[in-house]
Amino acid sequence: MKKEGISAMNCAISWFFLLYFVILFAERGQSLIRAATDPSVRLYGSGFDGYVNTLTMVSLLATLVLLVFCNGSFWHSLFDASALPDYTMLTLTAGVLLFSGMVHTEHTVAPIQFVSYGMLIVAMVLKTVLETPKADHPFTLWYSLVYLTVFSMAIPVMYRSQITRATLFHVVEAVTAIVLVCCFTLMLRRIFIGQGQDLLLWVPMVIAAVGDAVILAMRWKEQVNWFVLIFIVLSAVLFAVGKLIFLAIGRT
Repeated sequence: MKKEGISAMNCAISWFFLLYFVILFAERGQSLIRAATDPSVRLYGSGFDGYVNTLTMVSLLATLVLLVFCNGSFWHSLFDASALPDYTMLTLTAGVLLFSGMVHTEHTVAPIQFVSYGMLIVAMVLKTVLETPKADHPFTLWYSLVYLTVFSMAIPVMYRSQITRATLFHVVEAVTAIVLVCCFTLMLRRIFIGQGQDLLLWVPMVIAAVGDAVILAMRWKEQVNWFVLIFIVLSAVLFAVGKLIFLAIGRT
C-alpha cells in the first residue's frame, strides 16, 4: 500500500474512534438525562440503580477528561493524515467509556450502543489491514481479531435480577464486567500498537469462562442470557482451536 493510502487509512481509523466515542457517549448521556427527568425513575432507588447510574456518570466524566486533556494527538490525527494518535491513551479512553456500556440503565437504547461498537470494530479491522503486510503470519493476526471481537460480545452487561441472592449476583456481574472490560482494553491496545498477532491469552479466557458460567448458573431459572451463553461458547471454541493452529504454525 502506498504512503498516501496508509495515511488515509490511519486518518479513517481515528474518525471511526471518534464515531464510537460520540455515539456511545450520546446514548449513555440520553439514558441518564431521561432517567433523571422521569418521575417514575429514581437514580438511587436501590443499590443496583445507584451502582449502574454512578458508574455511568463516572465513566462519562472520566472519558471526557481523558479526551480533552490526554488525547491531543488523537484530535490532531483527525485532520492531519500524516499524524498518528497515541494508541495506548486512545484505547485506554475507549475502555473507560466502555464501562458505561456494560450496565443496563433506564431508557437504554441497545441498538445505538451496538452501532457504536460497530465503529470500534471497523477501526480494529482497518488497523489489522495496515498491519497485515508486516506480519510474519497474517492468518494469526486476522484470527486474533475475530477472537477478540467474539470475546468482546461475551462480556456480560449488568442487568437487574430478582433472584434470592440478587445482591451477590449483582456483585459477581459487576466484578466480571469490570475485569473483562480491562482485559478487552489491554488486548485492544495490542492490536493498535502492532502486537495483535496472538491475542489468545489464558487469563482473559479463564476469567470470562468462570465469570460467565457463574452468572449464567445463578440466573438460569430466572432468565437465560442466551447472548452471553452463545458468545462465551464461541470464544472458548475459537480459543481452543486457535491454540492448536497457532502451535502448528509456530512449528513450521
